[in-house]
Amino acid sequence: MARHIGVSNFTVALLDEAVALCAEPLVCDQVEYHPYLDQTKVLEACRRHGMALVAYSPVAKGRIKNDQALARLGAKHGKTAAQICLRWLVQQNVAAIPRTSRIERLSENIEIFDFELSDDDMRQISAMANARGRLTDYGFAPKWD
Repeated sequence: MARHIGVSNFTVALLDEAVALCAEPLVCDQVEYHPYLDQTKVLEACRRHGMALVAYSPVAKGRIKNDQALARLGAKHGKTAAQICLRWLVQQNVAAIPRTSRIERLSENIEIFDFELSDDDMRQISAMANARGRLTDYGFAPKWD
């Protein structure tokens, strides 16, 4: 009865296996994705399978607000560090699902469609990824890509 089937936290190997085993098409993989975590392999696997990638924790659980590099890019574009992160994801055709407890941030989170990051901006943000970038990593988690 399901019309759209999505998965969560699937690695490249799990995506390949799921696509091969599922009679119905999978439409998305929801994973942690922000500037501090390189998810290019998973993004490429999603694209290869015609799936969307949905980013949870797109602003690194609020850690980006104190990042000087993102603040400089924000100043350059007249935006906040969070808006820079969300725009970086959107320009990769990634769906971002930011969480906020503050009503004023709801409108801020949507105000990312009136500017564009340059290729150099995109490269700078992508270069922030590091081996310790994952914020959500449970003991039962698979071996991440």
